[in-house]
Amino acid sequence: MQRREKGSREMLPLYLGLALLFLALALLSAFLIAGESRRARILVEYEADRIASALLDSFRAQGEIDPADLDPRILGFGLYRADGARVAGLGETPRLLRPEDGAGAFRYDDARRTLVLARPLEGPGLMPMMGRRGRGQSGLFYLSMGIGGYYRSRILYGAAMVLVPVIIAALAAAFLSLLVSNLRFRRRAMEQETLARLGESARTLAHEIRNPLGAIRLQTGLLRKRLPGAADKELDAIEEETERLNALTRRVGDFLRNPLGNPERVDLTEFLGELAGRLPYPLALPAGARGAVVFDRELLRSVLENLARNAYESYGESGGEVEATIRPEGGRVVVEILDRGAGIPQELSASVFDPFFTSKSQGSGIGLPLARRFVEAAGGELTLLPRQGGGTVARVSLPQAEPR
Repeated sequence: MQRREKGSREMLPLYLGLALLFLALALLSAFLIAGESRRARILVEYEADRIASALLDSFRAQGEIDPADLDPRILGFGLYRADGARVAGLGETPRLLRPEDGAGAFRYDDARRTLVLARPLEGPGLMPMMGRRGRGQSGLFYLSMGIGGYYRSRILYGAAMVLVPVIIAALAAAFLSLLVSNLRFRRRAMEQETLARLGESARTLAHEIRNPLGAIRLQTGLLRKRLPGAADKELDAIEEETERLNALTRRVGDFLRNPLGNPERVDLTEFLGELAGRLPYPLALPAGARGAVVFDRELLRSVLENLARNAYESYGESGGEVEATIRPEGGRVVVEILDRGAGIPQELSASVFDPFFTSKSQGSGIGLPLARRFVEAAGGELTLLPRQGGGTVARVSLPQAEPR
């Protein structure tokens, strides 16, 4: 779990960078689409202005508006005196144009998809034709133009404003998912390689341990014959521990093949009581709390012994008390081994579960990786946390066994 957290922390800058990149792409796309929408609006207004100027030039030259000069998009064009009376017009034009309607702004009629332009006009060539004389005399012109193409493009740009960021977000999610899957695959491949090396080391270690264990059993048998009844209790303990070590070497050798072992229901309160009686250092047991899990007894003993031994050794040569607690927690049972020792240095906290990593001069570096492997195979989690006030909390969380 700590390795996964370490990997997540290391990849966080990459994830944030990619998220910011895709966000920038989405914003840039929205900006470009908005710019294109504005450009389309400017172009249609420019086209209306150009057509109006061409029609006015035609009226100035001919004294009338030739229907042949009308662009197919023009729905109406008219010339008006300053008082709003129509002088000439073609198509759909109002009979009277109020002076305030000639303010010069473009008006869009979304229902009809038209653009209306009404502006004041002045010019010596136009005024006489409109029945007005003298300087400063003004009139109005009116233009109504169909802009269905502009509205279609506006709909497309509006849809693009929504869809492009969504598509970019979907691509970002797919890319990040692919990246995470790839990193996960690489991490799994590295873990498998590490486990393969660990398996080879475990088989070598098991082979080297079995030989002296055989010699210990042989010598224990000889002592029983020479000292019949005198040291049965001590010899029983030696034989039991020898057999346990022998069984453990077999299980470590089977680490890669079956980390579950032979699971059975284990009452943790009773189990910790038995474990405390075999440890060469004090282990304070919980009072009242109970819990049961499904776990291989030998593997569970290996896990808790390893955690308790690490807790005791954290005190150094002075030694100290190791505590154990049990508590239910949302359908799980949490066992904690606590100490007030030196604790885990911050710079080493991310590496303590790496195989063969150890800060002890006599350590092998496989105890914690094996413990975590056994716990995770049983559906649990093993974490090491700093204890408030100093020391370390080794936390084992396991699924609670079904009640009998």
